[in-house]
Amino acid sequence: MATMQRANTIILELGTSSSDDIKDLRYGEGRLFRKVGMIIEQLQESGEVGDNVQPIIVITKKKSSKDW
Repeated sequence: MATMQRANTIILELGTSSSDDIKDLRYGEGRLFRKVGMIIEQLQESGEVGDNVQPIIVITKKKSSKDW
């Protein structure tokens, strides 16, 4: 889900993710990084954001590991 806060700010709520996914995102790779790219691309195609959108705020929650 993406919501516009200001003209140059996009907040993406990606939901629960594993610590490995979050780590990969910090290095600019992995599943979450690709998901962010796809969302930005969709927003650009729909005209909601410009081609040079820069600031991105990604909010994730670390998935709790339970010993079953």
